[in-house]
This record gives sequence, structure tokens and C-alpha cells, in this order.
Amino acid sequence: MLVGMRKFIACRMVGLLVATTLAGAAEADWARFRGPAGSGMGALPEVPSNLTEKNFRWNTELPGGGHSSPVLWGSRIFTACEDRAGQRRCLTCLDADSGRILWTTWLPCAKQPMHLDNSLAAATPAVDAHAVYIGWVSGNRVEALALDHAGKQLWHRDLGAFQATHGPGASVIVVDDVVVVTNDQESPDAALHGLDRKTGETRWRVARSSGKPSYAAPALRVAKDGRRELVIASPAHGLTSLDPRTGKQLWAAEGLFELNVVASPVLGEGLVLATAGRGGSREGAVVALEGDTARLLYRPEAKLPYVPTPIVIGGQLFLWDDQGTVSCLDLKTGKQAWSQRVTGPTYTSPVTDGKRIFGISRKGELVVLAAASEYRELGRCKLPEGTHATPAIAHGSLFIRTFNRLIRVSGTE
Repeated sequence: MLVGMRKFIACRMVGLLVATTLAGAAEADWARFRGPAGSGMGALPEVPSNLTEKNFRWNTELPGGGHSSPVLWGSRIFTACEDRAGQRRCLTCLDADSGRILWTTWLPCAKQPMHLDNSLAAATPAVDAHAVYIGWVSGNRVEALALDHAGKQLWHRDLGAFQATHGPGASVIVVDDVVVVTNDQESPDAALHGLDRKTGETRWRVARSSGKPSYAAPALRVAKDGRRELVIASPAHGLTSLDPRTGKQLWAAEGLFELNVVASPVLGEGLVLATAGRGGSREGAVVALEGDTARLLYRPEAKLPYVPTPIVIGGQLFLWDDQGTVSCLDLKTGKQAWSQRVTGPTYTSPVTDGKRIFGISRKGELVVLAAASEYRELGRCKLPEGTHATPAIAHGSLFIRTFNRLIRVSGTE
């Protein structure tokens, strides 16, 4: 009885923490890449640390491969898949309780240059009560589109030219009635777009300097005065804060990054943190800014991630780098508490329930660590195949997208 009460209290505490970051979504929803406000945090009362395949509540084969992370609204899960040979990709919807595929909507796409590890279905959708939204690239054009919850296309926009050697991958987010599409890349059409979620019409457009592309999804921050702001990271502009309703710039901190930006910015205790790096090297940078002043606080020395987005838990910053090394830093100072190689090469971003960190290697090895100032491994599980996608947390469960499958992980200790 006491153990059950403790689990209930812990779950409620995490749920309340998650609820404070939401922008109008229900507490159980994981409506964008890395969930509420891009925090990577949710409640996992049904997921044990020492999980095995016995905890796979269901394991569904998807209609195609891809790296798109799952998003949830109510009892429905959405993710994107590719059929590269057929030059098409799809949005597919599953029932969260049974894992049954409810519908799949295929759409054509033109050929495009991509990194070998990229996919036509790399971007993660965003979802609200009205529709599912996605930003894609077809050939050399940026597309934004919306489908209703039954898979019918509501609108489609061409947002200009796209040029990037590694191909597309940036994920959209929705703030109230605005769909935010970032298009920081090498062509003169580089821009940030705020689209009306009902019609796809442009609410605002902010031109950007063309340069190294950014694959970072925006973070949604609440300032001390209560205003909400988009925080967007890119090599050309550093960190930029915009009003999500109008696109008006609120503050900017330029000259922060000389390398590529793939990971999304993260927030914690009034700070804004972002990373940059370069594939195939150990070069990288982490910056921590005071959110309301954009004042640079520190640049820590640590094993730095290039693709995986860091995660903030309480007063600690956890960096899960591309080679599988995890480092724990003090959030306020950047001082390193520990650093440990835990698994192999990794593209996914870690997620957390506030007490544990869940990370997955490219080969599908899931590792559970204690979110603590001392290193502790709590569990390890081999998935049926590899993954480049970040898990989702909803309904007390972990939803894991592998290359070709979607798995719901739950169960008790």
C-alpha cells in the first residue's frame, strides 16, 4: 500500500511539473517533438526500470521506414513513414490502446539529396485537437501541410526553396492557432514562418540569413512577465526569441555557434541552453543564457552532443552525446558531476519522468539511468531493431518508434 501511494505521489508530482510547461494541450498528450514545450518530460508510472520484451504492450509494424518521432493526442498516435523506392511518404495514425493502424495517407515527394542516415520521413509532426501538421521537403521545395484526425488533407503550402547537403529534418510546432515552420538553410528563401493552423495562410514571416542549416525545433518559453516566446537556434543567428503570435523579435544572441545546429534548445530554471557540433568529430559547443537578458553565463567543457537534444531535470543538465557518453552538469554553473560511456552511437534524444532518463542507441539498445548527481544504471533492454527517433511519453507509457515499428512499453515492476 505504501509503495503504491509513493508511486501515485511521484506520478502526480511529475504530472504537475509537465502541466506547467503545456501550451493548451491536455496533460496526457505528447503533441510535438520532445513533448510539452519541448521538455522531454512526462509521467511513466507504468514503466519499470528493468523492462524487458514482456513489457511491450503491443508492437506494430508500420507501413514504411523512417525516423519521425511519434506524437499523441488523446487515444491517437501519429508518425510519418517513407517509401523511398516509390518516391512517396505517409502520415499514419494508430490507436494507442491496441496499436492497430487506423489510417495511412500517402503523399508523393520528389527526389532530394540527403545524408545516408537521413530519411524522407525524418521530421516529427505536431498535433492539436483540430489537425496534424507537418513540415516536409520535396525536391528543393519546403512544404507545410495539415491533415485532419481522419487523414484528410486540409491545406498545403509551398514555402520556398530548400538547399542543404544533409537534406531536411526540422520539425514544426503549434502554439495556439499558429503553426511554426523553421526553414533555416542555405538558400535565399531561408525564413521562419507562422501559419494559420486552420487555413495555412501566412500570419508572419521572418527572413533569415542563408547559411548552415538548422534542424532544431523551437522551444516554447514563458518569461518572468508571463509572456510566451519561441526560442530558435541556428548557426547564422545564434539564439533568437520571437513572439509566437506576431513573429516580432524579443531578443537575440548572435555569434554563439560556428558549427552546425541539430539539437533543439532546452529550458530550465530561467536558463536557455543550446548545442552545436559537427558530424564525425568530437567538436561541439554548449551555451547557457539567462533567458530574460540573453546574457551568456557559461560554455561548459564536456562530452558534447551533436544530434541528441540535452535534457534538464531539476538543477541538472544531462548531455547524451552521439557516441553514447552521458554527462551530468550543474545547471547553474556548468560544472561536471560525472561522465560515463553507457551505450553505442546515438541519434535519439533522451526523455525523462523526472527521476529516470531513457536513452536509445542507433542499434536499439535502451538504457535507463538515474537522474542524479551520481551515475547509476537502472536497466537495459534490447529493442527488436535500431532507431533514430525520440520516444514519446503518454498514458503512463513509453512509445518507441524504431526504423519500421512502433512499440508501446508499459507494465509494473
